Amino acid sequence: MGDASQIHFLRSGNLAHKKAMLGAKAVGKVPPKSQQQDQLDSLLQQSFNVRRGSLADKLKMFDDVAKNHQERMANNPFHSSFDASKAPRRLSKDDPNYGKPVAGSLSEKRGLKAAKHVNAEVVLLCDMIYQEGQQFEDGTAVISFGELFQIYTRISNKVVGMLLRARKHGLLDFEGETLFQRRDDDVPITLLKPIKAIRDELNADKEFEVGICHKATE
Repeated sequence: MGDASQIHFLRSGNLAHKKAMLGAKAVGKVPPKSQQQDQLDSLLQQSFNVRRGSLADKLKMFDDVAKNHQERMANNPFHSSFDASKAPRRLSKDDPNYGKPVAGSLSEKRGLKAAKHVNAEVVLLCDMIYQEGQQFEDGTAVISFGELFQIYTRISNKVVGMLLRARKHGLLDFEGETLFQRRDDDVPITLLKPIKAIRDELNADKEFEVGICHKATE
């Protein structure tokens, strides 16, 4: 191997081959030129195959992304490439999956997590009413909206929303469609069930549906 080709081999060759060649040269056992050329050709071919394979993988990945994007746009009625013949069948309002995210999707996971969180907040709200309000022998309690608002807003700013949800599930009751601070401070909020029954009922929930934090028992 000439000086120029030897320098090129040392710069571009495999580290192990470099060490082997330099070690052989040091002891006077340099491989024949034909063997050195074969090693160099092999290294060049390996390098070419790696680069070619990497480029092919990138092209395939790009094609897959572009294909998926085109399919999504074909199903998007607001896009110029919308194709009604390829659009998925519209769900009927009577379909059990109507208004629900695709099963297994990230939207469904976020919805289930939110339903579980709301369920826990309803339990906390009922506990707060029982602990801070006037308790009765049957396990229920009553508290004014003004007092509950001052206490619960230190924990959450969704007190009215939680009250409406708890009333929807038959856990408590109050007069009026909704409640406003100051105007409805004297409105009593009453637990309709003993606090132990409310805790057991809500804590028994293990499975949730998107948008539904609790299904009231009969």
